[in-house]
Amino acid sequence: MRAADRIALLGVSQAGYWVPRAAVHEPRLAAIVADPGVVDVSTTLLDHLPHSMTKLLDAGDKAKFDRNMHTSERFSKSMRAMIALRFRPYGTDSAYEAFITARTFALTDDDIAAITCPTLVADPEHEQCWPGQAQELYDRLTADKELVRFTAEEGADSHCEPAANALRAERFFDWLDEKVPA
Repeated sequence: MRAADRIALLGVSQAGYWVPRAAVHEPRLAAIVADPGVVDVSTTLLDHLPHSMTKLLDAGDKAKFDRNMHTSERFSKSMRAMIALRFRPYGTDSAYEAFITARTFALTDDDIAAITCPTLVADPEHEQCWPGQAQELYDRLTADKELVRFTAEEGADSHCEPAANALRAERFFDWLDEKVPA
């Protein structure tokens, strides 16, 4: 067995987008796991924007969009902290640039069709960041695939199953043992 036949990627949180994205362009992957499955990164940001801010974004009004975001940050310590955390991966201080960039992080039908390796998609009950996207990714995949649900009854709900690390590891690694033998 070639070493490349044993390479698997596991992506948690926003990496539930990046791992499938990598599989689009890397045919040597033996298997991937997306927890949760993410089709469109931007929704977790855009769904919380007021309509007036979405209009500024759509109109390309960077100065006014950034000014309004900065004003909101001044009045809310929690918003400042959330923005600092969420925008760090985008490498910019401009909220406008972060939102515009996030809009480009979406898997198309062609992208998903290009994923040829076995794919495990986690779908936690009460997913806060990308609700419904795990099922959407699973439904659109044409490769060997499996959807694994995590429930509140198991104590394994919410984004990335924070209270059920052992259960998550058991399910993911048992599946990987089947798909990527040692």
